[in-house]
Amino acid sequence: MNVLHVDEQMTWRGGEQQASWLMQGLAKRGHRVWLAARPGSAILESDHGGAAIERVPVALRNEFDVASALSLSRLVRSAPIDVVHAHTSHAHTIACLARSFAGRGKVAVSRRVSFEPKPHVLNRWKYSWPDKFLSVSGRVDEVLRDFGVPGTQRALVYSSIDLARLEVDPMPRAPLGVPDGAPLLFSAGALVRHKDHATLLDAMPAVLAEFPAARLLIAGEGDLRGALEESIAALELESRVTLLGHRTDVPALARAADLYVSSSWSEGLGTSVLEALACRTPVVAAIAGGIPEMVRDGETGRLVPNRDPAALARAICESLRDRDGTAIMADAGRKLVEDRFTADGMVEGTLRVYESLLGG
Repeated sequence: MNVLHVDEQMTWRGGEQQASWLMQGLAKRGHRVWLAARPGSAILESDHGGAAIERVPVALRNEFDVASALSLSRLVRSAPIDVVHAHTSHAHTIACLARSFAGRGKVAVSRRVSFEPKPHVLNRWKYSWPDKFLSVSGRVDEVLRDFGVPGTQRALVYSSIDLARLEVDPMPRAPLGVPDGAPLLFSAGALVRHKDHATLLDAMPAVLAEFPAARLLIAGEGDLRGALEESIAALELESRVTLLGHRTDVPALARAADLYVSSSWSEGLGTSVLEALACRTPVVAAIAGGIPEMVRDGETGRLVPNRDPAALARAICESLRDRDGTAIMADAGRKLVEDRFTADGMVEGTLRVYESLLGG
């Protein structure tokens, strides 16, 4: 099978990691893989585990970049490409245009966000065009269903993690400035609005009232860094909260933590939560998107309403108090990841979708 992947993002986030694991898995199984991405982008320059991937630098200036779509259409005809797989919203339109210009191939689109598309005429047309949407969680699939995408055009393929990547030693606490024995909270995610680190910061004074030695580490970078630094200062949390910036050692940080906390109010699935579960790090999470499909309240972690600092603080404190019960939930979380959310499972699920599009 010949598969062309399209991603116009310059930076590396969760969607690019999922695409990378998928491309590696396809190449390992003997399929030919092409990647169309912008010159200098993180996904184009990644080694993707040494997988045999043919790279196609394309401008991909916007979702209606006809010149880029025409360029890709020539590849779709000449390769010939069986499936064009778009991994972002703008790539969605480019892939459909390229298929249309080429007059061949099928289009699959990964849908990774849980907000509903705006119901204007352009979106109605855009969402009718792909052959299949691959939703990364049941919640995302429900959003597409409610928007009017028929069942024949939808498939559920959960986002995943690479368990081997998580087999690392915990990060030592001393270099992080965390005293031995201090309760350590950890959160990872871009410093953007929907991750809602502001609610997590607002919860910290109540946590510190019961656990004065607690520390919070936040890994990630983004536009809201300045605003979060101001909030940390206003709440007098400078000695208790550290913004770590972008980190490549998140699994080691997660393993060092006593508790992983997600305060996001919008997620497709939430792979950072998956990683924490796989590391057997206990989880407290706000309800968002597909997170309840991983964090089952009282079974694999604790769930709270989103944008509710008081509820978040209570769940954090309860987790720190009930270490035995929390550890049992963490073990159950690891088992759930092994059963449902592995990279191999994601690759096989995607292949089944491709094969169904190509008539088996």
